[in-house]
Amino acid sequence: MDLLFQAVILSIIQGISEWFPVSSSGHLAIMHNIFGFQNLSFDVFLHFASIFAVILIFWKDIIKLLNIKNKENLRYIFYIAIAIIPAGIIGYLFKKQIECFFSSIFYIGIFFIISGILVYSTKFSKEKKEEISLFDSIFIGLLQAIAILPGISRSGATISSSIFRGVSKKEAVKFSFLIAIPVILGASILEFKDLTLSNISYFILLLCFFITFITSLFTIKILMKIIKSEKFYLFGVYNLVLGILILIWNFLK
Repeated sequence: MDLLFQAVILSIIQGISEWFPVSSSGHLAIMHNIFGFQNLSFDVFLHFASIFAVILIFWKDIIKLLNIKNKENLRYIFYIAIAIIPAGIIGYLFKKQIECFFSSIFYIGIFFIISGILVYSTKFSKEKKEEISLFDSIFIGLLQAIAILPGISRSGATISSSIFRGVSKKEAVKFSFLIAIPVILGASILEFKDLTLSNISYFILLLCFFITFITSLFTIKILMKIIKSEKFYLFGVYNLVLGILILIWNFLK
């Protein structure tokens, strides 16, 4: 029962924190430290579940991109590919080193503060264009690679980097979520073997998949409304405060 309760809580947290710019990996790492439940493969499985919400919400855009006879679609797919390369390379080459940060409360706190500064800084950026350029995709990809670290939000880094480049918030959100699909699917494939060897039952996995998926749907819808209300930068305040609280917790332990 303890495992079921913990898994359900982690599923809800994943569904919310994956798409809000507040770092799902950071929140999951904190809960792992509280629960004493460490399973990176399960975390990746929850990310896998949450990506289906993006596919459902942006299915029209995905279907449109499948028309590769269209030069604009080909260019957009190329930009997506460029944006995911840095995260793929860093995740593959430094997998073991990155995993060490997940058990360090101190570093998680520092990374949350960095993420907070990044997201809050979008308050001072202005929209200048509707479309992503090649340089934009490179810049977004580099920041997404940094977001592999727990506490630095992937959606926060990619949306913020787009906004810094003057891309409209609507396009920034769409591009951020579309590049998440291959990144998370790739990580899921790499971790699938370890997940099958874990002691988590299929019932718990299916239940957590459903909970994460539904929670993700609601979260993405809410985020879209927040983006339209020009309040996205406030997530930076949350990250900053949480990072400071985590550091205080670390020093008081």
